This record gives sequence, structure tokens and C-alpha cells, in this order.
Amino acid sequence: MNRPVRVLVADDDPAIRGVLHVILAQGGYHVEEAVDGSEALQAFQSRGADLILSDLQMPGMSGLELLRRVRALDDTAGFIILTGASTVENAVEALRVQADDYLVKPFNLDEVLLAVERALSYRRLLRENRSYQQHLEDRVAEQARQLEALLMDALRSLASAIETRDDYTGGHVERVARYAAATGREMGLRRDELRSLWVGALLHDVGKIGVSDHVLKKPGRLTADEYEEMKRHPEIGGVIMERSSFLRPGLPAVLHHQERWDGSGYPRGLRGEEISLQGRIVAVVDTFDAIISSRPYRDASSCEFAMEEIRRNAGTQFDPTVVEAFFRAEKKNFPDDPDTPSLPAVE
Repeated sequence: MNRPVRVLVADDDPAIRGVLHVILAQGGYHVEEAVDGSEALQAFQSRGADLILSDLQMPGMSGLELLRRVRALDDTAGFIILTGASTVENAVEALRVQADDYLVKPFNLDEVLLAVERALSYRRLLRENRSYQQHLEDRVAEQARQLEALLMDALRSLASAIETRDDYTGGHVERVARYAAATGREMGLRRDELRSLWVGALLHDVGKIGVSDHVLKKPGRLTADEYEEMKRHPEIGGVIMERSSFLRPGLPAVLHHQERWDGSGYPRGLRGEEISLQGRIVAVVDTFDAIISSRPYRDASSCEFAMEEIRRNAGTQFDPTVVEAFFRAEKKNFPDDPDTPSLPAVE
């Protein structure tokens, strides 16, 4: 059973309150009275109301001030101004702060009932529209979450497919992405920056699609020509990332993860902060996981050895600031964070 519509009447004249109470109660409304604006505001804060009929001029808080306060609390509640001292300025101000109606005393009771019905009808539509919008927003948000989950799975599948062409044991790209995100958090990256970093770290070796198996799987030292072919994979990956607005935020990690702090890396020989932060972070975490991972031509090394190698190469191969952030993240054991960066929105 629906509750009766609650109407609050605020007027310092008891006769007017009484008349309004009677006619509104006869109309099936639940009516509450207040002798001034302050009492009306307290009643509204405590018990709420669907509609307020308020005198304009009352001791203490005026009807316009009451209207402002009520709008700040609930802009879907109806509000009708009643006044015996009508001025153009008051009427304009009442409408400016979103009064539903402005009635001049002495008023016709039928006119009051019509204004009440009109105000309640408008506010009902407003609330229904808000509810519909919220429902629609919730549905869109849920669909976005589902789409993001599907895209994340697709990215991971792509990264795993790339990984099978290399000689790493499984999980390398997932670990690199997790280490990168943890390091990025230590460096204070924003959520959108972490998302971009995560995508780039997960796909940092996507360009190896364009490297032949003979070179990629060769157990021994590469020849000069083979090494030149291998050095092409960041730029091949960059082309792949650039073609997709969804992948593009992670392009810097793919293009720059083989650059070195001292300028001796590839493909462009960038130096220092010429290298993107994504690239500098992935360079560290990729090296760390490579050292602790088993390969067909060597056994895995310990984490302690890997950390010492990274420390030894800070300032030459790696950005020292990134190395320190990585060490801080590693001390936390790279915990799985429930707030792991989600994917960037598709443009």
C-alpha cells in the first residue's frame, strides 16, 4: 500500500495553517504544520516531505531561505510560496531558486489544490526520471564492467599466445604487468596512468610476432644480423599498438622497454628521461623476471641475485628512481592488489 503524500505547511498565521490543513487533509494528504521557517526546516530534516507550502515572510527564517535550504537537502521536493506581500522581485527570486509555484494571499482554495497537484505531478515525474537515469547508468556501468572483463581476457590470451613463441616459462607477461603496476603505484601514478602501464607491460613483447622462430628460439648467442632482427621487435610492437585506440595508451612501454638510461639501448638510443616512464618501468621489471625465470639454455637465478643485478645497473641500464620504487614494491612482495588497474576505456 502506498504511503500518503506528506505535505508540510509553514506559516506564522494559525488561521491560514488551519484552513490549508483542512482542505489538504480532505484531499487525502498527510499534513504537518510548522509556525516558522526554522521549525519547518527541522521537520523536513527529521521526517521529510513531498511538498512544502510556505509563507514568504515569517519571523526568523524567510520562506525563500527555507526554500534554499530545502533545495540543498532534496531538490526533488515540491515547494509552493504563499505571500500577502507580492513583489516582482520576490516572484523572480522564488522562481530562480526553483519554487514550483507562487500564490498571492488571499488565495482561492481551488487554486491552491490545483497548484499542489501540479507541483506533485512535476516532482513525481522528476523523481521517476532520476530513477530511470540511475537505472540506466547502473546498466551501462555493468555492461562496461562486463566488456572490460572480456577485453582483459582477450588481452591476456593475446599476451599468452605471444609468450608461447618465446622460451619463457608461462606467466612471464602477467608477472611483468603485475610488477609494473606495483612499481607504478610506488611512484604515485594515477589510476589512468596505471591502466596504460598495465596494458603496455602485458603486451611489451607483442612485436616478437614479427621475429622469426629461428632467431627467437635460438639457444646460443645471436649473430649480428640476428640481433638486428631481434632489435626490430619494439618498433613492430609500436606499429601494432598504434593501430588500436584501445591499445595505444600502452604504446610507450612497448616502444621503449629496450632503451637504456645511458642511451645505449634500442631502437632509438634514447637517454634518461627521453625514455617514457612506462618504458623505464617495464625495462626494470622485465629484466627482473627474465633473471628469475628458467630458460632452455640456463637455469633461473635467485631473486637476491636479480635484485643485485638491477641495483648494479641503476644509472646505466636503468633509471635509479624507478629502481628504488621497484625495490620498495618488491619489499611488499608484490601483493595482489584488489584495485589492480583495469583497462583503459575504448575510444
